[in-house]
This record gives sequence, structure tokens and C-alpha cells, in this order.
Amino acid sequence: MPQHEEVRALVGKARRGDEVAFGELVVRFSAAVRALCALRAADPSRADDLAQQVFMTAWKRLQELDNDVPFWPWLESISRNHLLNEWRRVQRERGLKQRYTAAWLARNDSEEYGEQEADQIELQVECLRECIKQLPDKMQDLVRMRYEENCSSEQIALKMGRSSDAVRQTLVRLRDKLRDCVERRMANRGLV
Repeated sequence: MPQHEEVRALVGKARRGDEVAFGELVVRFSAAVRALCALRAADPSRADDLAQQVFMTAWKRLQELDNDVPFWPWLESISRNHLLNEWRRVQRERGLKQRYTAAWLARNDSEEYGEQEADQIELQVECLRECIKQLPDKMQDLVRMRYEENCSSEQIALKMGRSSDAVRQTLVRLRDKLRDCVERRMANRGLV
């Protein structure tokens, strides 16, 4: 049997829930996916993690694969999507680090930095804790997993039964909501 027919047969079995067949697909295509991730990832050290995410997504979306579509191009498109998401994440983190580093350096250059600044930060943290307590339990769990337990969005997604994209989007909305809440509380205290 030619190799492409073997792959098609494995895909058919995997679509019917055969985990062993899907495992064989992983074995056959993991080197190609890892190589693609290592070559194109913003952070090549995350290539194995990205490859694992690609195969998890492929398993979840296998029912969407049209019978006429070859497996590799479909898997490659999933890989490209994960690589694009990873690139966006790295760019966001770089932007945040640059913004906060510049702000921190500017504050450190001023002579007013000191005890008053520490008191302000302490009040912001207190307000943040109050704001987090107002969140629904599931959102508090999400904040705890991300910022106290340092779980990745992929790990949180597995624990919460959601997609990692949905977790990332929820975290963005939560950060905005918490920032607004802290600013309101600080303003109510006459500290902004």
C-alpha cells in the first residue's frame, strides 16, 4: 500500500476515535512538525511544546478534516497557526517588558522615588486583591493559576476544559477589568 494511502487509512481510523491510529500519525509526522516549529518559532526552545499543542489541536479538530484533504497540509496549517499565535504572544510580552522597563527607569531617575512610591504600590496591591475577590470563583481560579501557580494558558486550558486561545482572551479581558477596578478604587481614595 502506498504511503499516502496508509496515512489516509490511519486518518480514517483516528477520525472514528482510534487513539492508536492517531498515535501512529503522531509518530510519522512529529519530526516534521517539530522541525517546522524549531525553524519558525519566535522562541526555538518552545518547539517541543508547540509541536505538542499542534497535535492536541489536530486530535480535537480531526472531525473537521475533509476526506479529500491530505493530512500533512492540514497539519502544517495548524502548525502555522500555532506559530503565529506564539509570535504574537512573544511580541506582546516584549512590548509589555519594554513599556514597564521604561516606566520603571523613568521613576527610578526621579528624586521623588522612595517611601511614597512604596506606599502607593502597597495600596495598589491592596486594591487589586479587593478587585480579585469580587470576581466569580472561576475567574479567581484562572487568576490564581496564571499568576500564583505560573501555569501557562495551555495548562490552564487543560484544567478548565477550554481552548488555550479562549484562556488567553479571557486573561486579557480580566487584566483590563482588574486594571479599571484598581484605578477606580485608587481614584475613590483620592490617590490617582
